[in-house]
Amino acid sequence: LENDSTKLEGTYNIKYLDEVIAACELAKAAKPIKSFVMKNLNELEGIKVGIYVISEVDGDCETTFEAFKDFKKKSERACAKLNRPSKILYVGSSTTGLMKRIKQHLGDGHKSTSALHLSHWAGERKIEIQIYEYHEERNVLQLKEDALSHELQPAFGKRGGNNK
Repeated sequence: LENDSTKLEGTYNIKYLDEVIAACELAKAAKPIKSFVMKNLNELEGIKVGIYVISEVDGDCETTFEAFKDFKKKSERACAKLNRPSKILYVGSSTTGLMKRIKQHLGDGHKSTSALHLSHWAGERKIEIQIYEYHEERNVLQLKEDALSHELQPAFGKRGGNNK
């Protein structure tokens, strides 16, 4: 029992916490290399690591929320989690290629990939996608995404990595 108590209070726990604190400090200091509002997919060519914010411009967030909720109920596609109505639809990131992930949200992804699938329900809604390119490790980028999501409170999507 004493050995178990030592583990709880000892170096195992402290080392992990020190790593989390260090990653948080890196995330606080991390700045995007560039940021822009996407006009076409070609602009994402070669961008592997980044955060994106998908927003509705000049729309009614209540109506949009209900439209996605209805689509999710009737759809055979994996859809993002429902949160609450907001002009900010989704906050996400990718470390393997931003273009592929944005295509999934636009509706060109496999039906089993959790995304917004906009082309299947959004109709004429005006959508804007803000891109933030980074050169950060996955854990630091996830912290940046989590902080932005916490601040913006998007209508759809999970918070944190790995379904946290």
